[in-house]
Amino acid sequence: MKVAILGAGCYRTHAASGITNFSRAVEVAEKVGKPEISMTHSTVIMGAELMELIGIKNITIADPVFDNEFVVVDDFAYEDVIAAHKENPENIMPKIREKVNELAKTVPKPPKGAIHFTHPEDLGFKVTSDDIEAVSDADWIMTWFPKGDMQKGIIEKFADNIKEGAILTHACTVPTTMFQTIFEDLGSADVNQAPKVNVSSYHPGAVPEMKGQVYIADGYANQESVNKLIEIGNKARGSAFELPAELLGPVCDMCSALTAITYAGILGYRDSVTKVLGAPAGFAQMMAKESLEQITALMNSAGIDKMEERLDPGALLGTADSMNFGATGEILPTILEALEKRSK
Repeated sequence: MKVAILGAGCYRTHAASGITNFSRAVEVAEKVGKPEISMTHSTVIMGAELMELIGIKNITIADPVFDNEFVVVDDFAYEDVIAAHKENPENIMPKIREKVNELAKTVPKPPKGAIHFTHPEDLGFKVTSDDIEAVSDADWIMTWFPKGDMQKGIIEKFADNIKEGAILTHACTVPTTMFQTIFEDLGSADVNQAPKVNVSSYHPGAVPEMKGQVYIADGYANQESVNKLIEIGNKARGSAFELPAELLGPVCDMCSALTAITYAGILGYRDSVTKVLGAPAGFAQMMAKESLEQITALMNSAGIDKMEERLDPGALLGTADSMNFGATGEILPTILEALEKRSK
């Protein structure tokens, strides 16, 4: 199997967030006995997993940065990073973040520059700045591109070189639905015909060096391709989740916190209404739909920053508390406290 990884990433954005570490990278490094993997990040850690845990040796990483200022930081011993992560990652991560933030003042942002801790070539990857070279004859093309509106312009330069039947996945910054539309516009995918390419996702749902998980989108790729990604993801990333393409954003991106709260609320409300009150599922669904639609309408009309002006959070305190039983009762008290703090 030949894999092309398009986009090498840069650690500066991860460092700036202050919430990341190398837990997954350290885990893989120890598992395969290669300390240099312990400080890999972005697509490089996912590539290292494919190479070392799956046995895929033909992997090329393509990025314009390889012709520019690709900076490898060697201030930290891999063994020290591994030891710190076994006890508490924050014993060493502040120093790493400080170093990266210092470098970020002088090293250009991608594609002109990038900050890494291990060169991909030292792990056995082939590197190139030519996407066409990387994708030629590739069975799987994993992309890690900039924000969505820039992606079509990048993809159209190599689209004609993708072999028929290849799997194409995105790892971040673009919804799977938009990713599919790009290839439809370029004539490489058509949901009404057998696809020339199989569009899905290989989304880590967080920074990949921190958590061993991946999310596979269905709906566009054939089931054989989805099954292959699930099998690889479970072995390489540790766990793989299959979900509808349109849910990748709500589940994996920054709105996942809102999705989790909403989903937990729906499931708890459903069980309280149907199992405790004994109401039909159809009735519970009708009421849930009205709630979700009208709150969304409020956000759209008022603006997310002015919702409290139209609906005082305190208005719910004397109504929602009447549902404080069953599965809803497990989560509602915390929600009521949060609403009370925001009430007028």
